[in-house]
Amino acid sequence: MDISLETIQDLAPDQASLNAAKKLIKPGKWPLTGQASSVNSIWGQCQGSGANPYYTMADVVDHGYKCTCPSRKFPCKHVLALLWQYADDAGRFTESEPPEWVADWLGRRRKTTSQTSEPDITSAQKPSRKNIHSTDAITDAQATESHSPEELAKKTAAKAARLLKAREASDAGIRAGLLDFQQWVDDQLRTGIAPMLKELNSRCRGMAARLVDAKASTLASRLDELPAKALGKPAAAQATTVLRELGQLILLSEAWLGNPDDPDARGAITTADNREQVLSAPNVERTSGVWQNIGEQIHTRRDGLISHATWLIEMTAPAAKIALLQDYYPASVGRREAGLSVGKFVKGDVVFYPSRQPCRGFLQNYEFIEADPVLCPTTSMSPTTSMWPTTSMELDRHYLQQQSLIPWAEQCPFVLGPGRIRQDKSGQHWWLALDSSRHILIANPALPGVVMGDTLERAFIIWDGNSATLLSVQSQCWGTIVC
Repeated sequence: MDISLETIQDLAPDQASLNAAKKLIKPGKWPLTGQASSVNSIWGQCQGSGANPYYTMADVVDHGYKCTCPSRKFPCKHVLALLWQYADDAGRFTESEPPEWVADWLGRRRKTTSQTSEPDITSAQKPSRKNIHSTDAITDAQATESHSPEELAKKTAAKAARLLKAREASDAGIRAGLLDFQQWVDDQLRTGIAPMLKELNSRCRGMAARLVDAKASTLASRLDELPAKALGKPAAAQATTVLRELGQLILLSEAWLGNPDDPDARGAITTADNREQVLSAPNVERTSGVWQNIGEQIHTRRDGLISHATWLIEMTAPAAKIALLQDYYPASVGRREAGLSVGKFVKGDVVFYPSRQPCRGFLQNYEFIEADPVLCPTTSMSPTTSMWPTTSMELDRHYLQQQSLIPWAEQCPFVLGPGRIRQDKSGQHWWLALDSSRHILIANPALPGVVMGDTLERAFIIWDGNSATLLSVQSQCWGTIVC
């Protein structure tokens, strides 16, 4: 069971993919690799810029492959890097039974016809523009045929014109979809919220499908999740939840119609910029420091994707600086093993997506580390528990500031200071400040027993204006506790 570098070169879609794959051939990028010679398969988890690794697998005989990354190149750089590592040193791949996510792929895929070992004379005679042995020296631009400056200028202008035309066509479709959505909301309000609640699933699903057709995919996903959000509330709060959500979505649609280039509105309507676009943008916000994972939110969406939100806090800042790493992956791959679990530290840069209030970002130039007591002050009770910085302003003021900048924002992360958790006679949980200056309704249906009654030095919540989802706390006795 082996594969040659020349075969990998032929599989690569272009020279740029080979260049990118070579940069991933580092042991630190692959926390897990394995092989099963009985099924001719290898696999690995590649740690990318997000909080969780990409799951990559390949068949070294018929060259089938799969990766959970969002790349549109096939095979992607992760598959090429996996095969490349195996070609260089198969001994690094531990022989074992395929894990569940690999076994699931093996069971689903269709085997291609056996490939002959004889070379394809026709393809061998064709000059290749890819060279796996010169990945540092050759780029796609250098590999293309030479053109005169006039020809290159014409090609560049033609490409820019095509992109502009495609953007205009896409925006026209989105505009029509948003106007259709606004009319749909008017119809729901005219006929009444009570009848809508009875048919909430079908009504939202139908409108979401129309938004997908209009290329407003992110807005469609949010509308599709409205039934789960509203019907999961107590009956008395369901109508208010629907009205609030529809109001925010109307504000979002109006913001896009007023300025389609607004980064906050565009990212919430259609897809956000990819990482390469963010890095190439002028004045991109980047924060370096020691970050700790202080909470995760994982749920399966109605469209079959798993949403995995990882919340980081910069430990060396005087006030809370919070970053959101948002990943999506198919439910078919199962729950990922977190590369950065709650309580763990990473040192590096968080690059933020353009926004009036930057929060979502991705990691770059980072390494996993242990807590540094010099950089991260610790509590007197537990020398391994680093104190989280608290949010600089009061909760209501912080929330109103966010809503004034991005009125359709769903989540407001916040770090509370010292307090306690109490339960009332109805079983409802509340967070109470130690100085009795504030009490906050906790939306969690259940909480770990160790957080009840104990003094909590910090609490990390997601506030929606009415109640808080408690993700984690810091206790003098128990350290960081996931809620």
